[in-house]
Amino acid sequence: MHIRHARGWRAASVIPAAAFAASVLLAAAPPGADPLAMSATPAGETRTAPAAVAVPAQPAPDRLQALAEGRGAAAISGLGVTALAATVEPLVAAPRDSPRPASALYGKSGFGLVSDVPFTQAVDCGGYSCQVRLDIYVPTGPGPFPTVVLARGGPGGLGGRRYLATFARELASRGLLVFNADYRDMAADGGGYPAAFQDLSCAVRFARSEASRYGGDAGPLTLVGHSLGAWVGSVVALDADEFKGGCLADGSGRPDAFVGLAGNYLIDAGEVDSDLYAFFGGSATATAAARVASNPFKYATRLPIPVRLVAGGWDVTVYPSASIALNAFLKGRGWNVELTLVPGASHMSILQASDSGGPSVAAVFSAISAARCTADAIDPVKGRRGR
Repeated sequence: MHIRHARGWRAASVIPAAAFAASVLLAAAPPGADPLAMSATPAGETRTAPAAVAVPAQPAPDRLQALAEGRGAAAISGLGVTALAATVEPLVAAPRDSPRPASALYGKSGFGLVSDVPFTQAVDCGGYSCQVRLDIYVPTGPGPFPTVVLARGGPGGLGGRRYLATFARELASRGLLVFNADYRDMAADGGGYPAAFQDLSCAVRFARSEASRYGGDAGPLTLVGHSLGAWVGSVVALDADEFKGGCLADGSGRPDAFVGLAGNYLIDAGEVDSDLYAFFGGSATATAAARVASNPFKYATRLPIPVRLVAGGWDVTVYPSASIALNAFLKGRGWNVELTLVPGASHMSILQASDSGGPSVAAVFSAISAARCTADAIDPVKGRRGR
Protein backbone atom coordinates (compact mmCIF):
# COMPACT_ATOMS: atom_id res chain seq x y z
CA MET A 1 0.00 0.00 0.00
CA HIS A 2 2.95 2.33 -0.31
CA ILE A 3 4.41 4.15 -3.27
CA ARG A 4 7.93 2.98 -4.05
CA HIS A 5 10.73 2.66 -6.60
CA ALA A 6 10.54 6.26 -7.85
CA ARG A 7 13.88 7.11 -9.46
CA GLY A 8 14.41 10.23 -7.38
CA TRP A 9 14.97 8.17 -4.23
CA ARG A 10 16.18 4.86 -5.65
CA ALA A 11 19.20 6.38 -7.34
CA ALA A 12 21.61 5.25 -4.62
CA SER A 13 21.96 2.02 -2.71
CA VAL A 14 22.66 3.77 0.56
CA ILE A 15 20.88 6.44 2.59
CA PRO A 16 22.00 9.89 1.39
CA ALA A 17 24.79 11.54 3.31
CA ALA A 18 22.51 14.20 4.72
CA ALA A 19 20.15 11.57 6.13
CA PHE A 20 23.06 9.60 7.58
CA ALA A 21 24.57 12.67 9.21
CA ALA A 22 21.24 13.67 10.69
CA SER A 23 20.65 10.14 11.96
CA VAL A 24 24.03 10.11 13.65
CA LEU A 25 23.27 13.50 15.16
CA LEU A 26 20.01 12.22 16.63
CA ALA A 27 21.58 9.02 17.86
CA ALA A 28 24.35 10.98 19.55
CA ALA A 29 22.06 13.12 21.67
CA PRO A 30 23.58 14.11 25.02
CA PRO A 31 22.90 11.82 28.00
CA GLY A 32 19.50 12.55 29.47
CA ALA A 33 18.24 14.20 26.27
CA ASP A 34 15.28 12.78 24.41
CA PRO A 35 16.32 11.87 20.84
CA LEU A 36 12.68 11.90 19.76
CA ALA A 37 12.32 15.49 20.89
CA MET A 38 15.08 16.58 18.49
CA SER A 39 15.21 16.84 14.74
CA ALA A 40 17.77 17.82 12.15
CA THR A 41 17.88 20.29 9.30
CA PRO A 42 20.04 19.87 6.20
CA ALA A 43 22.54 22.19 7.88
CA GLY A 44 22.85 19.79 10.79
CA GLU A 45 21.14 22.02 13.34
CA THR A 46 19.13 20.54 16.16
CA ARG A 47 15.99 21.68 17.90
CA THR A 48 14.01 20.81 20.96
CA ALA A 49 10.36 19.85 20.84
CA PRO A 50 8.01 22.86 20.84
CA ALA A 51 5.61 23.54 23.63
CA ALA A 52 2.46 21.47 23.73
CA VAL A 53 -1.00 22.72 22.96
CA ALA A 54 -3.04 22.88 26.15
CA VAL A 55 -5.81 20.29 26.23
CA PRO A 56 -8.15 19.73 29.17
CA ALA A 57 -7.51 16.72 31.37
CA GLN A 58 -9.35 13.62 30.25
CA PRO A 59 -11.90 11.82 32.45
CA ALA A 60 -11.98 8.11 33.19
CA PRO A 61 -11.58 5.95 30.05
CA ASP A 62 -14.25 3.41 30.93
CA ARG A 63 -17.22 5.51 29.86
CA LEU A 64 -18.23 8.40 27.65
CA GLN A 65 -19.67 11.35 29.50
CA ALA A 66 -22.05 14.13 28.56
CA LEU A 67 -19.90 17.17 29.09
CA ALA A 68 -19.57 20.76 27.97
CA GLU A 69 -23.11 21.25 26.72
CA GLY A 70 -23.24 18.18 24.57
CA ARG A 71 -19.71 18.27 23.25
CA GLY A 72 -17.59 15.17 22.79
CA ALA A 73 -18.34 11.51 22.20
CA ALA A 74 -21.44 11.40 24.38
CA ALA A 75 -23.10 14.01 22.17
CA ILE A 76 -23.04 11.68 19.17
CA SER A 77 -24.57 8.60 20.76
CA GLY A 78 -27.38 8.75 18.22
CA LEU A 79 -25.01 8.84 15.25
CA GLY A 80 -23.69 5.30 15.45
CA VAL A 81 -20.88 5.97 17.91
CA THR A 82 -19.12 3.00 19.46
CA ALA A 83 -17.52 3.63 22.86
CA LEU A 84 -13.99 2.29 23.11
CA ALA A 85 -11.34 2.22 25.79
CA ALA A 86 -7.89 3.39 24.79
CA THR A 87 -5.91 0.17 24.97
CA VAL A 88 -3.13 1.20 22.61
CA GLU A 89 -0.02 -0.36 24.07
CA PRO A 90 3.43 1.13 23.50
CA LEU A 91 5.14 -0.57 20.58
CA VAL A 92 8.53 1.01 21.18
CA ALA A 93 9.88 1.26 24.71
CA ALA A 94 10.85 4.77 25.73
CA PRO A 95 14.27 5.22 27.35
CA ARG A 96 13.75 5.28 31.09
CA ASP A 97 16.24 8.06 31.66
CA SER A 98 14.87 10.30 28.90
CA PRO A 99 12.42 13.14 29.50
CA ARG A 100 8.98 12.58 28.04
CA PRO A 101 8.07 14.60 24.92
CA ALA A 102 5.45 17.30 25.22
CA SER A 103 2.79 15.04 23.72
CA ALA A 104 2.87 12.90 26.86
CA LEU A 105 1.16 15.76 28.67
CA TYR A 106 -2.05 14.81 26.89
CA GLY A 107 -2.23 11.46 28.66
CA LYS A 108 -4.41 8.60 27.44
CA SER A 109 -8.11 8.14 27.82
CA GLY A 110 -11.15 6.66 26.09
CA PHE A 111 -12.68 7.72 22.83
CA GLY A 112 -15.68 7.09 20.63
CA LEU A 113 -15.69 5.82 17.06
CA VAL A 114 -18.12 6.76 14.30
CA SER A 115 -17.50 4.48 11.31
CA ASP A 116 -18.08 4.74 7.56
CA VAL A 117 -19.26 8.33 7.36
CA PRO A 118 -19.68 9.53 3.74
CA PHE A 119 -18.02 12.87 3.07
CA THR A 120 -18.34 13.18 -0.72
CA GLN A 121 -21.30 13.37 -3.01
CA ALA A 122 -21.88 10.45 -5.37
CA VAL A 123 -18.68 10.26 -7.43
CA ASP A 124 -17.28 8.01 -10.12
CA CYS A 125 -15.57 4.99 -8.63
CA GLY A 126 -14.66 3.26 -11.87
CA GLY A 127 -17.88 2.74 -13.76
CA TYR A 128 -20.18 2.92 -10.77
CA SER A 129 -21.29 5.60 -8.33
CA CYS A 130 -20.10 5.66 -4.73
CA GLN A 131 -19.46 7.98 -1.80
CA VAL A 132 -15.99 8.12 -0.27
CA ARG A 133 -16.00 7.54 3.48
CA LEU A 134 -14.06 8.22 6.66
CA ASP A 135 -14.01 7.18 10.32
CA ILE A 136 -14.18 9.70 13.17
CA TYR A 137 -12.34 9.13 16.46
CA VAL A 138 -13.81 11.30 19.22
CA PRO A 139 -11.90 11.77 22.49
CA THR A 140 -13.69 11.32 25.79
CA GLY A 141 -13.87 14.62 27.62
CA PRO A 142 -15.17 18.14 27.47
CA GLY A 143 -13.07 19.39 24.59
CA PRO A 144 -12.64 21.43 22.60
CA PHE A 145 -10.29 19.10 20.74
CA PRO A 146 -7.72 20.01 18.07
CA THR A 147 -8.80 18.49 14.74
CA VAL A 148 -6.70 16.19 12.55
CA VAL A 149 -7.36 14.59 9.15
CA LEU A 150 -5.41 11.41 8.33
CA ALA A 151 -4.55 10.39 4.76
CA ARG A 152 -3.35 6.80 4.38
CA GLY A 153 -0.81 5.39 1.97
CA GLY A 154 -1.54 3.39 -1.12
CA PRO A 155 -2.59 2.80 -3.75
CA GLY A 156 -4.87 0.23 -2.21
CA GLY A 157 -8.43 1.17 -3.09
CA LEU A 158 -11.28 2.36 -0.91
CA GLY A 159 -11.26 0.94 2.61
CA GLY A 160 -7.48 1.09 2.88
CA ARG A 161 -7.73 3.76 5.59
CA ARG A 162 -8.18 1.09 8.24
CA TYR A 163 -4.47 0.33 8.46
CA LEU A 164 -4.13 3.75 10.12
CA ALA A 165 -6.69 2.82 12.79
CA THR A 166 -4.03 2.16 15.45
CA PHE A 167 -2.38 5.52 14.81
CA ALA A 168 -5.79 7.24 14.82
CA ARG A 169 -6.63 5.62 18.18
CA GLU A 170 -3.31 6.78 19.57
CA LEU A 171 -3.99 10.38 18.58
CA ALA A 172 -7.59 10.28 19.82
CA SER A 173 -6.53 8.84 23.16
CA ARG A 174 -4.21 11.86 23.52
CA GLY A 175 -7.02 14.37 23.04
CA LEU A 176 -7.28 14.91 19.27
CA LEU A 177 -10.42 14.68 17.14
CA VAL A 178 -9.34 12.48 14.22
CA PHE A 179 -10.97 12.07 10.80
CA ASN A 180 -9.35 9.02 9.13
CA ALA A 181 -10.20 9.46 5.44
CA ASP A 182 -10.13 7.34 2.32
CA TYR A 183 -9.60 8.80 -1.14
CA ARG A 184 -9.71 7.41 -4.66
CA ASP A 185 -6.09 6.47 -5.25
CA MET A 186 -6.42 4.10 -8.25
CA ALA A 187 -7.22 5.25 -11.77
CA ALA A 188 -9.19 2.06 -12.40
CA ASP A 189 -11.55 3.12 -9.60
CA GLY A 190 -12.07 6.62 -10.96
CA GLY A 191 -9.18 7.96 -8.88
CA GLY A 192 -5.68 9.29 -9.42
CA TYR A 193 -5.35 12.85 -10.65
CA PRO A 194 -7.29 15.00 -9.88
CA ALA A 195 -9.80 12.81 -8.02
CA ALA A 196 -7.48 11.81 -5.15
CA PHE A 197 -6.59 15.44 -4.47
CA GLN A 198 -10.22 16.53 -4.67
CA ASP A 199 -11.23 13.79 -2.21
CA LEU A 200 -8.55 14.74 0.29
CA SER A 201 -9.43 18.43 0.00
CA CYS A 202 -13.04 17.42 0.56
CA ALA A 203 -12.05 15.50 3.69
CA VAL A 204 -10.47 18.71 5.03
CA ARG A 205 -13.61 20.70 4.21
CA PHE A 206 -15.84 18.07 5.80
CA ALA A 207 -13.75 17.83 8.97
CA ARG A 208 -13.67 21.60 9.29
CA SER A 209 -17.45 21.86 8.92
CA GLU A 210 -18.24 18.91 11.23
CA ALA A 211 -15.59 19.33 13.93
CA SER A 212 -17.75 21.36 16.31
CA ARG A 213 -20.42 18.66 16.19
CA TYR A 214 -17.94 16.23 17.71
CA GLY A 215 -16.33 18.58 20.20
CA GLY A 216 -13.62 19.95 17.94
CA ASP A 217 -12.37 23.47 18.47
CA ALA A 218 -12.51 26.35 16.02
CA GLY A 219 -8.75 26.53 15.76
CA PRO A 220 -6.33 25.19 13.17
CA LEU A 221 -6.95 21.95 11.30
CA THR A 222 -3.95 19.69 10.64
CA LEU A 223 -3.61 17.28 7.71
CA VAL A 224 -1.40 14.24 8.37
CA GLY A 225 -0.39 11.97 5.48
CA HIS A 226 1.57 8.72 5.42
CA SER A 227 3.48 7.42 2.37
CA LEU A 228 1.44 8.12 -0.79
CA GLY A 229 -1.01 10.06 1.39
CA ALA A 230 1.84 12.36 2.40
CA TRP A 231 2.51 13.17 -1.25
CA VAL A 232 -1.16 13.79 -2.08
CA GLY A 233 -1.51 15.73 1.18
CA SER A 234 1.52 17.89 0.45
CA VAL A 235 0.03 19.04 -2.84
CA VAL A 236 -3.30 19.82 -1.14
CA ALA A 237 -1.41 21.78 1.53
CA LEU A 238 0.92 23.66 -0.82
CA ASP A 239 -1.22 24.20 -3.91
CA ALA A 240 -1.99 27.76 -4.90
CA ASP A 241 -5.54 26.83 -5.97
CA GLU A 242 -7.73 24.57 -3.88
CA PHE A 243 -9.01 21.34 -5.41
CA LYS A 244 -12.78 21.30 -5.62
CA GLY A 245 -15.53 18.97 -6.73
CA GLY A 246 -17.93 16.40 -5.35
CA CYS A 247 -17.86 17.51 -1.73
CA LEU A 248 -20.65 17.54 0.84
CA ALA A 249 -19.14 20.54 2.65
CA ASP A 250 -18.12 24.03 1.64
CA GLY A 251 -15.30 26.17 2.98
CA SER A 252 -11.56 25.88 2.68
CA GLY A 253 -10.03 22.60 1.55
CA ARG A 254 -6.56 23.70 2.58
CA PRO A 255 -5.27 22.62 6.01
CA ASP A 256 -3.73 25.04 8.50
CA ALA A 257 -0.76 22.73 9.11
CA PHE A 258 0.65 19.67 7.37
CA VAL A 259 2.54 16.62 8.66
CA GLY A 260 4.19 14.26 6.17
CA LEU A 261 5.22 10.80 7.42
CA ALA A 262 7.55 8.80 5.16
CA GLY A 263 6.27 10.63 2.11
CA ASN A 264 7.55 10.35 -1.44
CA TYR A 265 7.45 13.88 -2.79
CA LEU A 266 9.82 13.25 -5.72
CA ILE A 267 7.36 12.29 -8.43
CA ASP A 268 9.55 11.77 -11.51
CA ALA A 269 7.64 11.97 -14.79
CA GLY A 270 10.25 9.75 -16.40
CA GLU A 271 9.77 6.81 -14.07
CA VAL A 272 6.82 4.43 -13.98
CA ASP A 273 6.47 1.73 -11.35
CA SER A 274 3.48 -0.36 -10.43
CA ASP A 275 2.18 2.06 -7.79
CA LEU A 276 2.46 5.17 -9.96
CA TYR A 277 0.98 3.27 -12.89
CA ALA A 278 -2.01 2.27 -10.76
CA PHE A 279 -2.42 5.82 -9.48
CA PHE A 280 -2.13 7.67 -12.78
CA GLY A 281 -3.48 4.88 -14.97
CA GLY A 282 -1.04 5.07 -17.86
CA SER A 283 2.48 5.50 -19.12
CA ALA A 284 4.67 8.41 -18.12
CA THR A 285 4.12 9.98 -21.54
CA ALA A 286 0.35 9.68 -21.36
CA THR A 287 0.18 11.07 -17.84
CA ALA A 288 2.95 13.70 -18.07
CA ALA A 289 0.60 16.66 -17.53
CA ALA A 290 -0.98 15.04 -14.46
CA ARG A 291 2.44 14.31 -13.00
CA VAL A 292 3.55 17.91 -13.44
CA ALA A 293 0.33 19.17 -11.87
CA SER A 294 0.79 16.90 -8.85
CA ASN A 295 4.41 17.84 -8.22
CA PRO A 296 4.63 19.57 -4.81
CA PHE A 297 7.85 21.33 -5.81
CA LYS A 298 5.96 23.62 -8.22
CA TYR A 299 3.86 25.05 -5.39
CA ALA A 300 4.46 26.70 -1.98
CA THR A 301 3.71 30.08 -3.53
CA ARG A 302 0.96 31.21 -1.18
CA LEU A 303 0.71 32.08 2.51
CA PRO A 304 2.95 29.58 4.35
CA ILE A 305 1.58 27.07 6.83
CA PRO A 306 3.62 25.05 9.34
CA VAL A 307 4.99 21.78 7.91
CA ARG A 308 6.48 18.89 9.90
CA LEU A 309 8.20 16.00 8.12
CA VAL A 310 9.22 12.64 9.60
CA ALA A 311 11.25 9.95 7.86
CA GLY A 312 12.89 6.70 8.92
CA GLY A 313 16.62 6.17 8.57
CA TRP A 314 16.01 2.53 7.55
CA ASP A 315 13.11 3.22 5.22
CA VAL A 316 13.83 1.32 2.00
CA THR A 317 10.27 1.75 0.67
CA VAL A 318 10.57 5.55 0.46
CA TYR A 319 14.09 6.76 1.09
CA PRO A 320 14.39 9.74 3.47
CA SER A 321 15.97 11.77 0.66
CA ALA A 322 12.42 12.68 -0.43
CA SER A 323 11.69 14.31 2.92
CA ILE A 324 15.13 15.96 2.96
CA ALA A 325 14.46 17.46 -0.47
CA LEU A 326 11.05 18.86 0.48
CA ASN A 327 12.44 20.21 3.75
CA ALA A 328 15.20 22.08 1.91
CA PHE A 329 12.75 23.36 -0.72
CA LEU A 330 10.34 24.79 1.84
CA LYS A 331 13.11 26.26 3.96
CA GLY A 332 14.39 28.01 0.86
CA ARG A 333 10.98 29.62 0.48
CA GLY A 334 10.93 30.77 4.09
CA TRP A 335 8.34 28.29 5.36
CA ASN A 336 8.10 27.07 8.96
CA VAL A 337 9.25 23.50 8.31
CA GLU A 338 11.03 20.97 10.52
CA LEU A 339 12.38 17.55 9.60
CA THR A 340 12.80 14.66 12.02
CA LEU A 341 14.95 11.74 10.84
CA VAL A 342 14.46 8.70 13.05
CA PRO A 343 17.48 6.36 13.22
CA GLY A 344 16.56 2.72 12.69
CA ALA A 345 12.94 3.43 11.79
CA SER A 346 11.31 1.79 8.78
CA HIS A 347 8.45 2.87 6.54
CA MET A 348 5.83 1.50 8.92
CA SER A 349 7.57 1.65 12.29
CA ILE A 350 7.50 5.46 12.33
CA LEU A 351 3.77 5.10 12.98
CA GLN A 352 4.39 3.14 16.16
CA ALA A 353 3.94 5.02 19.39
CA SER A 354 5.48 4.70 22.82
CA ASP A 355 4.43 5.84 26.26
CA SER A 356 6.19 9.10 25.49
CA GLY A 357 4.40 9.50 22.18
CA GLY A 358 7.05 8.80 19.55
CA PRO A 359 8.33 11.01 16.72
CA SER A 360 5.20 10.98 14.55
CA VAL A 361 2.86 11.79 17.45
CA ALA A 362 5.24 14.57 18.53
CA ALA A 363 5.29 15.97 14.98
CA VAL A 364 1.50 16.22 14.95
CA PHE A 365 1.43 18.16 18.21
CA SER A 366 4.30 20.35 17.03
CA ALA A 367 2.35 21.24 13.88
CA ILE A 368 -0.77 22.06 15.92
CA SER A 369 1.24 24.27 18.26
CA ALA A 370 2.93 26.09 15.38
CA ALA A 371 -0.39 26.60 13.60
CA ARG A 372 -1.89 28.15 16.72
CA CYS A 373 1.02 30.56 16.90
CA THR A 374 0.25 31.80 13.38
CA ALA A 375 -3.54 31.61 13.62
CA ASP A 376 -3.92 35.38 13.33
CA ALA A 377 -2.45 35.43 9.82
CA ILE A 378 -5.02 36.04 7.10
CA ASP A 379 -5.23 33.38 4.37
CA PRO A 380 -6.41 35.09 1.15
CA VAL A 381 -8.37 32.02 0.06
CA LYS A 382 -10.22 31.68 3.34
CA GLY A 383 -10.51 35.44 3.78
CA ARG A 384 -10.77 35.24 7.55
CA ARG A 385 -8.74 34.90 10.71
CA GLY A 386 -8.42 31.99 13.10
CA ARG A 387 -7.40 29.25 10.66
